[in-house]
Amino acid sequence: MAVDMNLFGRRFAPPMWSIALTAAGMLLFVMLGNWQLDRADYKDRVQNRFEQRLLLDSRRFSAADKLNDLEYRKLIVEGRFDEQHHFLLDNQLHQGRAGYHVLTPLHLRDSDHILLVNRGWAAWGESRDPLPRIPAPLAAAEIVGIANFPSEPVMKLGGYQLGSNWPQLIPYIEIESLREQYSERLLPIVLWLSPDQPGAYVRVWNPVWMPPEKSRAYALQWFSFAAVALVLFIVLNLRKVE
Repeated sequence: MAVDMNLFGRRFAPPMWSIALTAAGMLLFVMLGNWQLDRADYKDRVQNRFEQRLLLDSRRFSAADKLNDLEYRKLIVEGRFDEQHHFLLDNQLHQGRAGYHVLTPLHLRDSDHILLVNRGWAAWGESRDPLPRIPAPLAAAEIVGIANFPSEPVMKLGGYQLGSNWPQLIPYIEIESLREQYSERLLPIVLWLSPDQPGAYVRVWNPVWMPPEKSRAYALQWFSFAAVALVLFIVLNLRKVE
């Protein structure tokens, strides 16, 4: 049914295509705004859990421990680093600079399991060819860090194949792909190495890469688009009464 009325002393008779297009646009903007609000709430929960876990005392880790309650716990582990094999996690930003994270396998003491240790961030040089030489980790009686279950990207095209040259550049951490290198001995967690541990890489750990306040700002932006679409719809469809 067509709309035809007087509004602000003018005739308001928008065509049906204009009504449908505006309604669809406003619905999309509101949905995107609500999605950003949900993301902000999720980030708040993750950040709060992370901060609360850091207040707990460090616990000594064993491969026999139940892994489902270790996320963001401070762990103390003992073992031997694999000084010949390193993974470079690409597309990592720090203060606006592009770089990579250095991940080195740790063979746990009194166990045949392997734990990936994220030793921190480094900036890319002028070229990625060849890949940088990764120094061996500095010796420490105990390795201290924060347990993290790596999350995979929202969009990915299958897994990735590891090559034979080291270090190896990887786009994201996918435990299943990496386990093929270690005959299923690789544990599904990554240890974020403590800044107090020896080593030259930058270590600023946070599970939320974008603060929740930014998601709320994006939500306000989407809701503003919906309001602007409504105002334009009304203004552009007002006609003088002849």
